[in-house]
Amino acid sequence: MLNDDLATLGYLTSGESLTRAVTRFQRHAKRTYRKTAAGESLTETPVFTGAVDGIAGPVTQAEIARWMTLGFRLPLGFFQLANIETWGRLREDTAAAWIALMAAIQDLGATIDGPYGDTKRPLMQTISAGASKYSFHICGRAIDLNQGLGYSRYFPVCEPQGAQVFWRIYCKTADQSGAQGAKFAGIQFHDFSNQSDLPLPDGYYIDLTLEIACGGLFERIAAQSGWEQDTRMSEWWHFQWIPEKQQTFQDECELIGIAENELRAFGYADADLDHRPG
Repeated sequence: MLNDDLATLGYLTSGESLTRAVTRFQRHAKRTYRKTAAGESLTETPVFTGAVDGIAGPVTQAEIARWMTLGFRLPLGFFQLANIETWGRLREDTAAAWIALMAAIQDLGATIDGPYGDTKRPLMQTISAGASKYSFHICGRAIDLNQGLGYSRYFPVCEPQGAQVFWRIYCKTADQSGAQGAKFAGIQFHDFSNQSDLPLPDGYYIDLTLEIACGGLFERIAAQSGWEQDTRMSEWWHFQWIPEKQQTFQDECELIGIAENELRAFGYADADLDHRPG
């Protein structure tokens, strides 16, 4: 009965261990995301109070029964993908926030318009240098700014924070009369072509990183080790969606409709599926 119910709900697939299926169900029962057998996406305040331990005790079995009664299913494809004009796609909530941010930043005289280095990334058998097989790009919640604007509009500034390196981007405003942006004294940007720091060229700028992060919805990420030798590791262009990060890469993928069998077809094993995203 337990196996049949978990299979109906979408958690026990061919080759899946019962313990892992129960663990995934318990974890999802504590989230707000629900999807019905008819394909409707909805949210529910969680009522499950049991542990996430892979043990199908009375509380877990009661929650499974409740889902069966209400017609809930694993929320595969809870979110749709949406276009960022003609420049790529993101998860619909991420896309809506980014599009609003594009307009707000344009009003300041700066730009985060495309074309982009990357938006929603497909699953790939071969992962290129500097990319992660658990990337938020695959989940549709990360975007890479137009790297071609480096040194014409974008000027990345190195910001060490302990053992990590982050980047702050200053964007030259479209109107250089002084009507937009401000002058920043004593700033040095990093020139990746000769691995040196140079004075920010005279002009008017906005702190683009500050504007992208000010709403608390998008964040920059740290450079990867070795960025000094390989620019692809610097990540100065990468921003990602903050709200409700999931505990596992599989959980993130499922929310945009990437099923477990598809992930396994691309070589993802249990440890990969259970890996934190990012």
